[in-house]
Amino acid sequence: MDWLRRGKRYERAQAAAAAARAAEWGGGPEGEALADLHIFRDEVLALTALPPDVEILLSDLAVGWEDVTPERPALTVLPMMERRGLVALPRGGDGLRRITFPGRLHARISSHRTPEEIRAGHRRVLARAVTLPPEGGHWWQLPVAETYLWHHLPWHIAAHDRAAAGRLVQNPRWQAAKVRVCGVAALRADLAMFDTPEIDAARRAVDRVAHRLERRACPDPVLRAGLLLDALADEAVLRAEADHLRQELREEAPGRVATDLTSALVGVLPSPSYVKDVALAADGSWLVTASGHKASRIHDVADRSVRHVLGPTEGIHEVCAITPDGSRVITGDYDAARWWDAATGRHLRSVDGWTTQLALDPGGAWVATDTSPRPAVIDSTTYAIRRLGKKSDPRAPVSAMACSPDGRTVAVSDLNGRIRLWDPVSGKLQAELPTSPGTVYRLAFAPDGSWLATVTLDGVRILGLPGGRERLHIPGSHRFAVGDGGRWLAVPGDTVRIHRTDTGELLGEFTPDRRGRAHHVRTSPDGRYLATWHLSSASILVWDARRLVR
Repeated sequence: MDWLRRGKRYERAQAAAAAARAAEWGGGPEGEALADLHIFRDEVLALTALPPDVEILLSDLAVGWEDVTPERPALTVLPMMERRGLVALPRGGDGLRRITFPGRLHARISSHRTPEEIRAGHRRVLARAVTLPPEGGHWWQLPVAETYLWHHLPWHIAAHDRAAAGRLVQNPRWQAAKVRVCGVAALRADLAMFDTPEIDAARRAVDRVAHRLERRACPDPVLRAGLLLDALADEAVLRAEADHLRQELREEAPGRVATDLTSALVGVLPSPSYVKDVALAADGSWLVTASGHKASRIHDVADRSVRHVLGPTEGIHEVCAITPDGSRVITGDYDAARWWDAATGRHLRSVDGWTTQLALDPGGAWVATDTSPRPAVIDSTTYAIRRLGKKSDPRAPVSAMACSPDGRTVAVSDLNGRIRLWDPVSGKLQAELPTSPGTVYRLAFAPDGSWLATVTLDGVRILGLPGGRERLHIPGSHRFAVGDGGRWLAVPGDTVRIHRTDTGELLGEFTPDRRGRAHHVRTSPDGRYLATWHLSSASILVWDARRLVR
């Protein structure tokens, strides 16, 4: 019976140790739950660097704490804390998890760290943050995709050096950038942290124009910044700096990529992982994402929310589009092309067949798809199908499609590099352009129909129409988007390069998200708005193309 007595002694010792650990954490159910995580004690203590009582997207937090140890690994303990009732990680309509770390729990954990240990955690977050602005740059030049830092940087700085945080928050440059990227509520949260004459003046200025600074009231980020600077200039202690900044904004060099990217940023949207395609509404106020989760989503750009989830369906959504009148969304997967009501998210109709390419008639009468056995044109009212051509070639599946601005031609390319122009009404072949040196991955017509842009693994080519003679070759990417009425091309890679379409001249380049290399780009139908993202990105960035390239 010795083994039984030893077992009971072991159980009593374990219970005593658990009670001691719970008492160390302050007792009660919360203390017992924390004690149950004793083997993750370092990770739990690292959560003192997490802002309390503020809702944060876990995807944003993971980016802001990237490569920060032990803070970044500490995020792995949050699901365990959720199972023990310590925190909640609800999933929003966008499918992304959020956390609001309870202030009471934060205070309990903080009581087990010295002030210097707490400051060290903030310093580690800041050590990563200082590497993000350009060399010799300032905090208001942070990459716009760093959503977590844009919202919570002053809090981390204040924990390390409160005076430095106060100087940042009272700087009109930070305030203008903040209201562009995050909105007026985030700026007000910054100003509430401090009490100086300059910050009191800024609070008064913000209060006077707060209703006009809301994203819905003023979606243009430059106008928001201008309204704020006008209000700041009315305060004597801020007038000189605000006037100087207003003058700088007016002197941005024309014909080049903006040096201050926040001036062109319309919105930063949290996104599901593995976004395969994006379609922008004509006014830039909403967009659709097709992702690898067998669903598409309609996102509101102004408030970063998901209006509707389209699906789930049986197949992974490969492509999406918005009808010219904005009333319907079309998605394509390996099973069907599907129509959805844009206002309600209701499924309207499906046309069976493999669909990974879509090309919409600008007048809205039809949509062209690569539905097997050969490309087809589907009537938008009756959903009747008209095939293009009489024979299909199983050895050369469709790789890209585009519709001309007048709706009279559909360009179709295949994996063998052939590009054919079809009449969408009769289904007859109009012309075949010179074969490209490899698979064509994307096609786009000029707004005036004078050229066709194609892209293969060796870069973008602009072919003059009707003959298809090569006008221009821009090497280095197999993606592109046509911006600002056909004036330039956005060509992504490690950065996004902007090239003129008439000469190929490089107007500049920018880095939307420093964590991604193979960026993707899409523009709205008239090229006024540009969306950038990459497959592993936590965000989709929406830009005003006319602000981005002056």
